[in-house]
Amino acid sequence: MVIAPDCTAAQSVHLVAHTAGFLSYLLLWVTILWGMMLGRGWAMTRFKHSQLYATHMTLALTAMTLGWVHAFTQLANPVGTVRLIDEFVPFANGRDPIGIGVGVLAAEIMTALLISMPLQRILGYGRWRALHSLAYAAFTLLTGHLLLSGSHVGPLFVKIPVLLMWLSTVVLWLGVSDWALKRKRAITDRASNRLRGQTAEVVVDAGRCTRDGFCEREAPEIFELRADGRLGYRSTVPPEEIEAVARAVRLCPARAIRMNRAGSRVYMPKNETVETETAADRPKETLANVTGFHRRGGK
Repeated sequence: MVIAPDCTAAQSVHLVAHTAGFLSYLLLWVTILWGMMLGRGWAMTRFKHSQLYATHMTLALTAMTLGWVHAFTQLANPVGTVRLIDEFVPFANGRDPIGIGVGVLAAEIMTALLISMPLQRILGYGRWRALHSLAYAAFTLLTGHLLLSGSHVGPLFVKIPVLLMWLSTVVLWLGVSDWALKRKRAITDRASNRLRGQTAEVVVDAGRCTRDGFCEREAPEIFELRADGRLGYRSTVPPEEIEAVARAVRLCPARAIRMNRAGSRVYMPKNETVETETAADRPKETLANVTGFHRRGGK
């Protein structure tokens, strides 16, 4: 295989392998950022969940295909030192055990995560989400492979973008991690609950629910996505959980959750004499049952 007249076969294989590797790294970075957007419910009001999910899967599949092209192209190098066993067994390469080893681990973890995508409901949302968090560790290992084994990563104009992509992933992950979100929600919920003394009722439309697990993530005290695929939930929401359920309502891709405040009856004031007309002269109006999200029985 020769790409240019002045390139040897080894140089041509080397160029193809490293081009595929860099493209794979770039697409995996985009895939992880897209996964954060999908997992946190960002852009749900502008795009359908199915569209975001399909794009995420396409990016992941394309990135991993290029990654395995990068790996197996190394075997075609006539002067290469990578053997077939090095593609599957980490740290088995005699020349570069660490650099190639972390790359093999990253590829195997990413491949396992890609296979687990259609098995989400079988594994259960909680276990699948915990497994999927390994993508950040795999991307870190892949960055190490690129810096340790990449012969074209020496110049700063190449090394700095690689490090910035990895650093941006770490910073965003720390910002949207469970402990950071729980702390932020605890602060906002305490402030909001001072003004909220009522309980609420929640209803899930079983025909529309797609069991994506966003509700369980936002309000685990109310919703539970079981391992058999069924969704269990508490119909009565205490005041301290109202904000969490409100977030679940907003993030539900199928818009299957509805929350209503426990209604309170509103009474008209006592009869008072007015210059133009009295209260007795005015037509009766239907009493409004005031709730937190909408009015039932009124306009």
